[in-house]
Amino acid sequence: MIWGQSAGLILDNAGGVGFICYVAAITKPEPLMRLFVTLVFASFASLAQAQTFQLSLGGGTIGTMSVTGDTIRASITDSPMGLANGGFTASAKRVQTAEGQIVTQYLSDTPRKGRKISVLSDGGRVLETVVSPADDRTDLSDPAAVPNGVTTPVAVLNRLIDASGCPAAMRFYDGRRVITLAPTGSTQTGTMLSCDMSYRVTAGPGHLSPLYIKNAKMAVTYDTSGGQRMTEIQIGSGPFTLYVTR
Repeated sequence: MIWGQSAGLILDNAGGVGFICYVAAITKPEPLMRLFVTLVFASFASLAQAQTFQLSLGGGTIGTMSVTGDTIRASITDSPMGLANGGFTASAKRVQTAEGQIVTQYLSDTPRKGRKISVLSDGGRVLETVVSPADDRTDLSDPAAVPNGVTTPVAVLNRLIDASGCPAAMRFYDGRRVITLAPTGSTQTGTMLSCDMSYRVTAGPGHLSPLYIKNAKMAVTYDTSGGQRMTEIQIGSGPFTLYVTR
């Protein structure tokens, strides 16, 4: 298990630039060390800038979300009756395990629920899932129960943001359930492209106990003038629709 940042080798491909950085002390000849430091700082300088979105429900703003490469941060401040107020952080990074294997680590932290999740995966196959507290584990928190070919929620959100045309089908795992997004249709109106998708929990429990919602409709809107830029995500089930607006 690796909580937080590994003490070994970290590989990061955010912003399309790969770099290797040893957290432990590195002993190298001084000229090579200067070159190493220069390359690392150059890589950091090219990382993607934060993209900020407004979260709305029922006609009112309830919070904000920012996406910076491999990290998502959300802050809910005005949910109905304050029931969902609080923060959420998720990240997906390439790390090295104690055995020397390079894997993807998905981390999520929901302080309001006191819940932390760590998932290690490689090539779409889940290797390890740790959920704290243990009472928040589900049957799908057992890696053997998770189908191959899943990615992380962070990767899915970035694919939605950076899509060219309408996004393809995707399947992701959050440590407690597997969700599948699939395209269902699209509409082009002037420069605005609207992509309809289905959101289905295909393994594990639904969302929001005791409702356990397993199906929702999504619409992702892009401005295609001068390229393609995501402007809004709508996701709704029953009378509730959440808007994520740039």
